[in-house]
Amino acid sequence: MFNLWGSSPLDRRELIRVGGLALGGGLSLPKLIASSGTSGPKSKGFGKAKRCIILNLSGGPAQLDTFDPKPDAPDDIRGPFTTIQTKLPGVRFTELVPHCASWMHKAALVRTMWHEHNDHGRGSYWMFTGVPYSSGVPEVNSMNRQDMPHIGAVMAKLAPGKGPLPAWALVPHRMDVAGGRRAGQFAGSLGPKYDPLLPGGNPNDDDFKLDHLPLVANERPDALKRRLSLVDQLNAETKSLNDLAMSSTIRDSQAKAVEVISSDVVRKAVDLSAADSKERERYGRNLFGQSVMLGGRLLDAGVRLVQCNWQRSQGVDGFAWDTHWNNFNAHKDYLVPPFDKAYHALMTDLEASGKLDETLVVVASEFGRSPKITKSNAGREHWPDCFSVMLAGGGIKGGQVYGQSDKIAGRPASNPVTPADFVATIYHCLGIDPHSEAHDQGDRPFTLSKGNPIESILI
Repeated sequence: MFNLWGSSPLDRRELIRVGGLALGGGLSLPKLIASSGTSGPKSKGFGKAKRCIILNLSGGPAQLDTFDPKPDAPDDIRGPFTTIQTKLPGVRFTELVPHCASWMHKAALVRTMWHEHNDHGRGSYWMFTGVPYSSGVPEVNSMNRQDMPHIGAVMAKLAPGKGPLPAWALVPHRMDVAGGRRAGQFAGSLGPKYDPLLPGGNPNDDDFKLDHLPLVANERPDALKRRLSLVDQLNAETKSLNDLAMSSTIRDSQAKAVEVISSDVVRKAVDLSAADSKERERYGRNLFGQSVMLGGRLLDAGVRLVQCNWQRSQGVDGFAWDTHWNNFNAHKDYLVPPFDKAYHALMTDLEASGKLDETLVVVASEFGRSPKITKSNAGREHWPDCFSVMLAGGGIKGGQVYGQSDKIAGRPASNPVTPADFVATIYHCLGIDPHSEAHDQGDRPFTLSKGNPIESILI
């Protein structure tokens, strides 16, 4: 790493490295600096959310074993779990999600999401860009600049906010697969200027701090400023760096770098090691729970959208929510409880701070699981035909269920919702007209979403 804190001056090699830290994906210091808004119709719920956090249960939770139980279905459909009453009269969840059930008076549950991609990468692409993956572009696990941009990247371009940090982040990591990076997670055709912050590391570590921010934990901002000589040294070297293509970026980065490094809000957000142990325990001492805690802190530090990704590394079977086998034990023992606990802690903190009404909270995944249980290994297979998502907070009218699935939660029986509608709803709540145009880095126009906001769940 380059020497930001030592007393000796930066040498030329270190100065050049300042401009190259961003290589390898995500945002480090220079790309923090590299990061305007559309106005939509002032209709119901428009712009009520100042920020958004997405809890991405990657792999696909089983709708029948969580939010859409079918207790009267045959044995090979319904599964072993009993149901419980939610805070919304007449609506029942399975016994595995008691905390989510206690928040249903504040949330809107959509039970009729559907699309046609029976593949993790393509399903995720559709859900978080609002556009189906095209067979005419490279493989879905080879992320490239032809991809449609993630919701967060569009927001970073059109309505980034004014905080010192990037407009959006993927916590703790992007969703990679063997030999590739899934498309639809970055800015794609909008260009690297709108790529996300990638914290890296394991937020559950006792001494966690962001890998890609040059911050010293537990040190006062004035001490940082006294020791900070980067800007003066860069200014002194500007003339000799003029021939470098990155010199303009370095000069533009200086003020923003100081703002990020010396921001007490940013330092507090990223330094989970200084958080009270009881507070950390409320979210769950596991990778996802601490990622959600970090996500909430990043929102407080000015990030407008955070997506918390459930990683495959969490869980003894190594498949996360992709439960082709051992579905029921996995859901009961180490999938649903950590999610349910983290969701409860997040909602509790947002309500206590008065920020729930301005924060859009989204629970989603790329698809659900099959109604039919695979008897040989007690698994459920990929199922994009019908699954559930949940929204709460900014712009959302709580205490309702939108759409009904059929008797086995296999198809929408009423009010089907597409990923384009889902994305349009998020844009709408964030104050971005989903039917407006943006331009990619080649100045080519594209419509943000061809779907429509789900009007009946909006305030």
